[in-house]
Amino acid sequence: MLRTAKQLQAEASAFAPCPQDKTAVRSWIGAAQAKTKDANNATVSLGTRFEAAYDAAFFVALAVLNAEGWKSRSVEGHHAYVLEAACAAAGASVATFDRLDAIRDVQNQKYAGIERTEADLRDAKAALEDFSNIAVQRLQASHAALLK
Repeated sequence: MLRTAKQLQAEASAFAPCPQDKTAVRSWIGAAQAKTKDANNATVSLGTRFEAAYDAAFFVALAVLNAEGWKSRSVEGHHAYVLEAACAAAGASVATFDRLDAIRDVQNQKYAGIERTEADLRDAKAALEDFSNIAVQRLQASHAALLK
């Protein structure tokens, strides 16, 4: 079962309540759209496209959480917490979170010098598309005023 931002705030001090910020939500969604385009740009490196796909998913997650009244705190593991809580808030499945979390793991492998593969990019883009569709539907249904 996915943990909510409220649960993760209690368990790990991973989040703090915050007011909704229409400008931030729109900015994160716009940044996610730009990063999605970058992820599909074959003129840049595979690693850059992979990073762009991960960043796009993370930006969507930040938008969802702000719409729900939460902001991430810089604690160890905060990227995983953001993805999990955003999936919970958007009504995404555990399987969707698991795919995003696997992409986060691959993203962190760059620090060990491990190169990305075409399969990694394909998986990242699929996870992004799945999560983004769910998250944007949630935002449109529950927080449409923040998107206008």
